[in-house]
Formats: sequence, C-alpha cells, structure tokens
Amino acid sequence: MSDYLYDKSGQDPEIAALESALGAYAHRAPLRAPAPRRRARMLAAGAVAAVAVAAAALLLVRPKGGGCEGGVTGFNFAVEGGAARCAGGLAARGKLPVGAWLETPHDAVADVLVADIGAVRLYGGSRLRLVGTGPNEHRLELAEGRLSAKVVAPPRLFVVDTPAAAAVDQGCAYDLSVDAGGRTRLKVTSGAVTLVGAHRTAYVARGAEVVAARDRGPGTPVAAAASPALRAAVARFDGGDHAETAVLEIVKRAGAGDTITLWNILAPSDGGARAAVSARLEALAGRPATVSREDVLAGKTAALDRWREALDPIWQR
Repeated sequence: MSDYLYDKSGQDPEIAALESALGAYAHRAPLRAPAPRRRARMLAAGAVAAVAVAAAALLLVRPKGGGCEGGVTGFNFAVEGGAARCAGGLAARGKLPVGAWLETPHDAVADVLVADIGAVRLYGGSRLRLVGTGPNEHRLELAEGRLSAKVVAPPRLFVVDTPAAAAVDQGCAYDLSVDAGGRTRLKVTSGAVTLVGAHRTAYVARGAEVVAARDRGPGTPVAAAASPALRAAVARFDGGDHAETAVLEIVKRAGAGDTITLWNILAPSDGGARAAVSARLEALAGRPATVSREDVLAGKTAALDRWREALDPIWQR
C-alpha cells in the first residue's frame, strides 16, 4: 500500500502542495525509518500542532469582542463608523459588562442602551465605563470625550461620573464632555441635572450650562444665551471671589433669563449679598408664598429647594 507522506510512494496532491509551500524549511539530513509506534505518535503530534496553528491564525485575524458578548450583565451597544474597544477587545456591537470600558475611535460613534430607561450616544475619542446597574441606580463613568444622554426615569436613577463631578439625572436630556485635564462641561437640553462635586452642587435646568474643574468641582450655571458681562462676573465668583461686590456684579447683570444663575448663588452667598440676590430673583420671577424671606436669608435648604421647585416650570418653558 502506498504512503506518500512516509515513503513518497503513490500520489497525494494536497500533501504535495503543502510540501512545495514549505520547501524552504525542508529537513535536508537523511531520514531514518521510525518505529511504527513512534511514527503514529509523530503523526498525532503533527495533527495537534496543525490544529493549534490554525486556531492561533483564526484568533489573530478575527475581531475580538473581549468579554462584550451576550450573556453578561450590562448595556447593549452598537458602533457606527468602525469597531470600538470593549473590555480589551474589538467589537462593532455587543454588551458592555459591569466594570468594563468602551472606547470609541475618533471616526466612530457608539449608541449605548441604558437598561430600559434611555440611551447614550458616545462620540469619537471617548472612554466610558459601566460602573454598575440595578433597580436602584444605573451608573456610568465618562473619563474623557463626549456623550449625549436622553433618559426618562425617576430622579437620581441615572448617574454619570466624571473626574470633576457626578451628573445626577432628574429625567432629562443633556450633553456632557470631559477634556484631557478632567475639565467637565454640561449642557442640559431638557429637564434638569444636579452636578455634584466634593464641595459644591449645581442645579442645571433646561437651556443652562456649567463647567466643573477637578480642583473646585462645579461652577455656577448660566443660561446658554447669557451675556458676556454676566459670564465674566460668574467666572470671577467661581474663581473664589465671594465678596459682596462680586455678587452684586452678578445681580446687576442678571436679566429675566438668568434666574438659574441667581438661584445657584443664593446658598454660597451670605449677609447683604444673599439679600441682594434674593431681592433680584423675587423681582424677576416672584417668590412662592410657601417660602419665607426670613428662611431664604437664613440660607435654609428646605426653603431654597421649595423656591427652586416653583421656578422649575419657568425654566422648562
């Protein structure tokens, strides 16, 4: 019986083609006939090696999804314009597991479903991590880049952490970005977001925007249409100048569309400065009967919150 692989007898076109392709690596020394058992072991080892090489080649050329396939707890995502890096592998779609990062190339965007309450669009050059998900909270972390979120859910159910603050959703839509230095920008397009820092919290309603920095946390929100003069006065206040003259400059520059700014500086102001802010806010938007002037001037949180709740319908127009 002929055996081309063993003694070159007979014909085996497939082996001959493989032999030709690998000819440069051929063994040139004389071959000794192996014992029958040794020959069987060699053939088996060769088959195993061939399978291993084929498997390795497949892994090298096949896009890797890391741990982002179905069957894990996480958020479904789909990428447009390329493949994103998810849990260390490449994937055009899949499920972002808890604890894993989703990183988009600069020419792609990823749409991420936030459980059954909304969605996030992650733009190119961004890094997003799923911190946790459950009935009481869905939490993401944006380390760098930009996202747009649209969520319909009870307040405080959806949170996005950044290096400077945490964006706590109040049922809304917003744009959030983080630059290479951790500086965070938030613009709310619907509803409201509470931006929570280590030392200060900012309430950002529809049509307002705010900047947060690593060292100080959130600044003071301003309306997107705020005047340059008001923005300059707010920048001075956010820079640490809480003197009465700085606060009075904001009061002087604030118009009917700037009540979100006035409400946010009520708490950090004091004395005569707080009285001036309160008077200007009352003149522009009124003060509800359930909120006493004395409680506002004393800086009582419950009174300030009730006034904010009365202003919300105005801000959402």
